[in-house]
Amino acid sequence: MTGSGAHDARYDVFVSYAHADVGSVHAIVEALRNVGLSVWLDEYEIADFQSITKGIVEGLARSTALLAYYSAIYPTRRACQWELTAGFIAATHAGDARERILVVNPETNVSHIQPVQLRDALFRRAPAPDDATALAELATSVRAHVAGLDALLGEIRALTPPQWYGMKGVGSTRFVGRLPDFWRIHSVLHQTDVPIITDRVGPAVAQIRGLGGIGKTLLAEEYALRFGAAYPGGIFWLRAHSHDDENVWLGPAGQVAEYDRQVRVFAEATGIVVEGLTHEQIHGLLARKIERRGESCLWVVDDIPSGLDAERLRHWFAPHPLARTLLTTRSRTYDALATPVDLGVLDKADAYQLLTDHRSPEGKAEVDAARSLVEELGCHALAVDVVGAALRKSAGLQTFSDFRASLANPTQDELELAADLADMLPTGHERSIASTLLRSIDRLGEEGRDFLRLASMLAVAPIPAALVQAVFRDVNELDDESARRHAALGLNQVEDLSLAERYQEREGARSVHTLVSRTVQFKNPFPERIEALRVAAVGVLGQLLPGVADPRTHSELDLEIVHARELTRAPNNPAEANLLGWIARYEFVRGAYDAAEVTGRRQLSAQRRLVGDEHPDTITSLNSLAMTLSEKGDLAGAEALLKQVLETVVRVRGEVSRGTPIYLNNLASVLYVQGDLPGARSVLEQVPELKERVLGEDHPVTLTSMNNLAQTRSAQGDLPGARALFEQVLETQRRVLGEEHPDTLPSMNNLAATLNLQGDLVGARALFEQVLETQRRVLGEEHPDTLVSMTNLATTRSEEGDLPGARALCEQVLETQRRVLGDEHPNTLMSMNNLAASLKLQGDLRGARALLEEMLEAQRRVLGKEHPTTTIAAWNLLLPLIEMRDWEAAGVVVRDNLAWLPARDPASLAAHQRQVHDYLRQLFGFAERGE
Repeated sequence: MTGSGAHDARYDVFVSYAHADVGSVHAIVEALRNVGLSVWLDEYEIADFQSITKGIVEGLARSTALLAYYSAIYPTRRACQWELTAGFIAATHAGDARERILVVNPETNVSHIQPVQLRDALFRRAPAPDDATALAELATSVRAHVAGLDALLGEIRALTPPQWYGMKGVGSTRFVGRLPDFWRIHSVLHQTDVPIITDRVGPAVAQIRGLGGIGKTLLAEEYALRFGAAYPGGIFWLRAHSHDDENVWLGPAGQVAEYDRQVRVFAEATGIVVEGLTHEQIHGLLARKIERRGESCLWVVDDIPSGLDAERLRHWFAPHPLARTLLTTRSRTYDALATPVDLGVLDKADAYQLLTDHRSPEGKAEVDAARSLVEELGCHALAVDVVGAALRKSAGLQTFSDFRASLANPTQDELELAADLADMLPTGHERSIASTLLRSIDRLGEEGRDFLRLASMLAVAPIPAALVQAVFRDVNELDDESARRHAALGLNQVEDLSLAERYQEREGARSVHTLVSRTVQFKNPFPERIEALRVAAVGVLGQLLPGVADPRTHSELDLEIVHARELTRAPNNPAEANLLGWIARYEFVRGAYDAAEVTGRRQLSAQRRLVGDEHPDTITSLNSLAMTLSEKGDLAGAEALLKQVLETVVRVRGEVSRGTPIYLNNLASVLYVQGDLPGARSVLEQVPELKERVLGEDHPVTLTSMNNLAQTRSAQGDLPGARALFEQVLETQRRVLGEEHPDTLPSMNNLAATLNLQGDLVGARALFEQVLETQRRVLGEEHPDTLVSMTNLATTRSEEGDLPGARALCEQVLETQRRVLGDEHPNTLMSMNNLAASLKLQGDLRGARALLEEMLEAQRRVLGKEHPTTTIAAWNLLLPLIEMRDWEAAGVVVRDNLAWLPARDPASLAAHQRQVHDYLRQLFGFAERGE
C-alpha cells in the first residue's frame, strides 16, 4: 500500500466523521493502519463551513476513497457534509460514485443516510470499538476494495461546470446553511436510480416549496452549482412567471406561450434550427437532442404558480427522462405529481451568520441583540438578509439594539425602511418582505384572510383548529357545522399558499410565520374586523381556560395559554382581565408561584382600574393572590389580603354569602401554617354552619374546609376525630370527583398521614405510594404537591425501618425545593428538618447538625426567635448537640433561642414547647454533672 507523511503523500482512505464520534472512529482507523492502509484523519472538529482548511482539501484530493462514519449526527455537521459532497462529485466523474464513497453505519437503520444512493451501497455496519475481530474484518474488506481503485480523487478529470441554458447560475456569497437540503433534493431527483429501495419509477420530479422569501430559488440555484457535476448534459433554467411574483398574471394561455418561448431559446442554444417549426416540433427535437447526448441534465422551473391542474403542471416538466425536473413553488397542492422538499426557515446559527456577514456586532450587548433580532425575524432568509444589508448601510447611525427597538414600534414598519436601504438581492428577488408576502395573501379568500387576521393578534405559536372554529362561530354567529366549514376553508387556503404550516404535535394546529402576521398587521389591517376577531378570541379562551384548574388538562391547553398571554399583554376590558386570572391560576396549579404572583398582581391592578375595588371579580383576584403568597411562604402578606377580602365581603354583601366560606377557609389555612392552631380551628368551625346554608355538603369548598378542620384537629392531637373527617371527605371526593382528581389526592395524603400517626404504617404507606405515583404522572417530579407526598412517604419508610430509602427521598425533595422554591421557603425549611432527622437516625450527627443550624438561622430571620416554628427548630438542634456532648454550642442555642421559654406560662404552651422544658432540665443536669 502507499505510504504517508510527505507533502505529496498519497492516502488509501480519507476518513470523514463527526468529532463527537472520535472514540469509535479511532478504533476503525487503527484497524485500517494495522492492515497496511494509509489513512488521512483530521483530529480537530471543524465547526464552520468556511473554516474548511487547505489540509483537508489536499487530504481529500490525495485519497483514493472516502470512508464516511455515518452516524445520526454526521449529516448535521457542516464539515462532514462538505467532505462528503466534494468526494461524491469527484467520484461521479470516475463512474459510479458508490465505488469510492464507503459508508460505515453505526445506527440500526439507514434513513439518516443521504444521498439515497449510499443506502444501496451500504458498505458495513460499524463494529463495536472493543470488537477486535469485527474491526479486523472491516479493515480487510476496505483494503481489498481500494486495491481495485487506481486513481486518486484529485486525479480524476477536473470538474467542468455544465452548460447553463436560460440563466447563468452565479450563486450568492451570502448563501448559508441548507447543506442537508441539498442531499434531500439530490435524493429525490435520483430516487428512480434505486427503485428497489425507493419503490419509485418514472421521471424524477422534485418540488422545493415554502413561504415567500424563504430561499427556494437560491437553494435551487446553489444546488445546480454545487451538484453540477451530476448533470453534464446541462442546466436548463425556466421561469414560470407565477402570479405570486412581480410579473403580471399571464393566464393559462400566456403560461403555455411563455414555456414555448423559453424552450425555443434552449433549442437554439443547443444548435437546433427552429425557424419555421411549430412549438410541438421544437419540443420533440429538444427531447431527441437530450436523448442522443445520453447525459443527465437538470430542468429547473422556478416559481410555479398555485392553482394549476395536472395537465398544465405537466406541461412545465422536462421533455425527456434524462432531464431531472426541479420545481420551486409556494403551492402545497402538487404532491401527486412532484415529491416535495419542504423548505423552512434557517436554523439560528445560519441566520445569525447571514445577518452578521454584512456587519459584525461589537460587544456582548450587541451580539445578544443580533441573536435576538434573528429570532424576532423568525430566521426568515429574506428578512435577515434585508436587515443585515440595511444595518451595514446604517453603521454609525443605528445599532443592532436600536433596530430591535424600532422593529417593535407598532406605528411604523421598520422592515420596509430596511428594504429601501438593502442591496440588490440574489436572484433579483423583491426586497420588500411585505410585497413578497402580500402577493400570496392577496390570493386568499375571505376565510383565509380571517384566519391570518386572527393569527396577527395571537402569539407566534401554533393555533389549534378548534380555537379557529370557535372564534369563527362566535364572530360570524354561525352554527357549529357552518363554523367548521368556514375554518376548514381558511386553513386550507393559507396552507396551500405556504402561509401556514401544520404543527405535528397538535392535530389540526397551524403555525403562521411572524412576518406573515406582521405583514397583515401593517398592510392588511381591517381594524374593525380584527377587533371583532379579538373579542371573539378572548371570549372563547375565557370559556376554555377554566379547565386549567385541573392539571391533567394542561397538556391539552398549552397552546391556548400561550395565545391568552398574548391577548392579555395590556388588558383593557373586564373579559381580558378575567382571562389574565386564568393564566395566573394555570401558573399556580403547576407550582410556578413566582409567575402566578406576577400575573395575579397584573390582574388585580387591571380589575381595580376597570371595575373598582369592591367588584366581585376584584375580590376574587385578591383571594387568589393571597393564596399564591401563602404558597410562596409570605404568610403575613397572605393573611393581610384575606382579612381585606373578608372585610370587603362583609361590608358589601353581608356576612353570609357564597364566597364567605371560601375566604374563611383560606384564612384558616394561612393561620394553620403560621402555627396559630386555635385561631385556625376557630375560623374553620364557622364554615360548616355557613356551608350547609350556602354551598351544600358535596361542594368542593365544603369538603376543603372539612379537610382543613381535620388537619387542625390532627395537629391538636384529636387523631380519631381527624381520621373520621378525612375518611368522610375522601369518600365524597372519590364518588363525586374520581380517584385521580387534584382535590382527591391531597385528601388521600392527609388520611395516610393520620394513619401513620395512629401507627397503621402499612395502610399509610399504601396510600402514600398511590398518591405519589399519580402525582408524578399528572403533576411532574418538581410540583410542590409531589414533593409533599415524597416527604410523607419518606417519613413512613423511616418509621418502618427503611432508613436508606427515607434518606434518599428526603435528599431528592430538599434538592428540588432549594432549586424551585428557594432556601427560605417554609417547605424547604421543613425538608431540611426532615432530612436532618433521617441523617440523625442513621448516625450522621454532623450532617444533621449542619442542616438544623442552617434551618434555625433561616427561621429566626424569617419568623422571629419567639415563633413556635423557630422554637421547634431550636429544640431539634439541641438533640444532636446533646448526643455529641457539645455543651458550649447547646448553651448558645438555649441562650439565643430558648431562654424566653421559662418566663412564659407553661399551661399556655403547646405540647412540643413543654417537651423543651424537660430536655432543658436534662441538658442542664448533664452539664452540672460534667458529663
